[in-house]
Amino acid sequence: MQMNMEMKRKVEDITTHSGKLRCERKASFRNHLKENVNAINNCWTSDRSLHSDFDVHMDISPFKHCIVENFMRDTEYLKELKEELLDLKFSLKRNDLYQFHQSCDLSEVNRPSINSLKQFLVEECCTWLEMATGIKLNNKVSVTCSSYNYSDHLLCHDDRCEDRRIAFILYLSEHWQPDYGGSLELFDTDDSGQPKEVVKTILPMFNTFVFFEVMGKSFHQVAEVGTVDRTRLSVNGWFHGPLSECKDVIPNDDCSLLAHVNPMYLDPEIQEQISSSFEQDSEILLPDFFNKDFYKEICNCLCSGEFSWELQGPPNRRRYETPREKTLPLSLNKLVQLMKSKEFFKLLGDLTKLELTPFQNNDTAVLQPRCSYEIQRWQKRFYTLLHDDHMSNEYALDAIIHFNVHNVKQLQGGFISYVARDADEELLTLLPSPNALALTFRDKDTLHFVKYINSVFHGCFHMMQFTYYETSSSSSEEMAENVT
Repeated sequence: MQMNMEMKRKVEDITTHSGKLRCERKASFRNHLKENVNAINNCWTSDRSLHSDFDVHMDISPFKHCIVENFMRDTEYLKELKEELLDLKFSLKRNDLYQFHQSCDLSEVNRPSINSLKQFLVEECCTWLEMATGIKLNNKVSVTCSSYNYSDHLLCHDDRCEDRRIAFILYLSEHWQPDYGGSLELFDTDDSGQPKEVVKTILPMFNTFVFFEVMGKSFHQVAEVGTVDRTRLSVNGWFHGPLSECKDVIPNDDCSLLAHVNPMYLDPEIQEQISSSFEQDSEILLPDFFNKDFYKEICNCLCSGEFSWELQGPPNRRRYETPREKTLPLSLNKLVQLMKSKEFFKLLGDLTKLELTPFQNNDTAVLQPRCSYEIQRWQKRFYTLLHDDHMSNEYALDAIIHFNVHNVKQLQGGFISYVARDADEELLTLLPSPNALALTFRDKDTLHFVKYINSVFHGCFHMMQFTYYETSSSSSEEMAENVT
C-alpha cells in the first residue's frame, strides 16, 4: 500500500507538468486548520488570545484579528494563482484614501486557479470562518487582487460598508522584508471610538491569511510601500452576512489692505476682470497676492520655532499639524486679523461677486457673514480624508494660501483635490504654490481633501485655509465645518 501511494504521487507530479496531462492544482486548507477550528473558536468567542503550534495567532487587541501562517496546503498552487492574477488587467485606484492598482472583481474572471480560489472561499473557507468566529455568513464573498508598488498606500479606515462581516487578506509576495513597507497596520481607539495610533504591524508574508471582524473599531491601513524593486500582491475582500472642528468668527474691525495686499488686486478694473473669470469657472488662482515683505515675514514666522505644533486626527479623517498655542505670534496674528477683517470680506466680494458682507434679504433679515480658518503644517505621511462630517448644506468660498513651498510635485501628494459627492470625478486640483491665493466656490455637493504626501517628499510646508460663509442671523451662532 505504501509503495502504491508513492507511485501515485510520482504520477501526479509528472502529469502536473506535462501539458494536456496536467493535473489541475486546487486551493485547499492544511488539514490541521480544520482539526483545530474549535480551539480557535473557544478563544475568539471568549476574547482570549491564541498563539498555537499550528501557525494560528489570534489577538484581541486592538481588535480581534487572526493571522494564519502557511495557510494553503499547496504552495505550487499559489504560484500558479499568482501567474494568473498577474496576467489580469489592473486599474489605478487613487483618491483621498488610497493609491494602488486593483484587478476587476474576480467573480468576472474564468481561469482555473482563480476559479479554484473562488470555490474554496465560498465552500470551504466561509464555513471554516463561521465555525472559527461564530459570525453568521451568507456565502457571499467579494474578492479582488491588489498590487502595491512604490509609494502606494491605503490610509486609515474601518472597512464598514453594508453587510461586510469579515475582512480577509491572502498575501502572495515572497521574501518580503520589513524595510519594504506595505505592512498591515492596526490602530487602537480612544474613549469616543476614534482611531489614535498604530499599535500593531503585520508583515505581508507569502501564504499568510489575515482576517478580522468588520466593526466600528477595526481601523487599519496599509503602510506606504518604500521599495521600487518589489510589488506587494494580495488577494483580499470580505465575507458578507446579516447586518448585525474650527470656530466661527465674524468680520474683524477694518484692517489696512494696502499695507499687506498687492495693490494690483485693489484696482477696480483688475477686480472686474477677476470676477468675470471667477463667475465663469467658480475658481481662480491669484499669484503674488500679498506684498513680498509681508509674505516673507509670515514664512519666517512659521519656521521660527516661536510656537510648537500639535498632530491632528483621528487618522481615519486627517493627519497634519496645527499650532499648539492659542496665542499666535504677532506676525501670524496680523495675517489672521487681516483675513477676518471687514475690508478683506469686501475685497473677496469684489473679486468674486459673492455676497459676503451684510445686506437685507427679501424678509428684511440681516445676513451675517462668517468665516472659519486653520493654520496647518504639512510633511510626508500627512493627509485628509473625505468623511460624512464634510457634508454641508451651505455654499462656501475657500481661500487657501501656502507658505514655505519648495518644489512640491504632484506625484508626491500634498495637493488639494475637489471632487463631486458620490463620484470619482475630480473637479479641480490645487498644487501648493508660493504666495498665491486660491479662491474656490463650492456647493453642498462638492468636497475636498489633501492628497497623502508620500515618502518621496522631504521637508515641510505650511498652509492657511479660510472658508467664508453667508448665512442668516438665526444660524449665525452655528459652528462652521473644520477646514480640512
